[in-house]
Amino acid sequence: MLFLSLLLLAAAEPRDPGQGRASVDCRVIAGGRLEDCRLVSEDPAGANVGAFALQLARNTRVAPDDRRIRGGRILLVFRMKLP
Repeated sequence: MLFLSLLLLAAAEPRDPGQGRASVDCRVIAGGRLEDCRLVSEDPAGANVGAFALQLARNTRVAPDDRRIRGGRILLVFRMKLP
């Protein structure tokens, strides 16, 4: 089972062993829904962390006044504990 925490800010921080991280950039549409999501980065490569983060982003909703929205897009950073 993967445990997930959504970081509110995309600040650089050292990665702990057994932890994955993925950054996803999405367009914000009506109702705070996200579309046109693209994987920006994933670590470690090949652990499917990026694919999982893209699936999570599809089900994520944001408030229209979320301060992370820039030019109609938002960068989400997911941290996951790997099995």
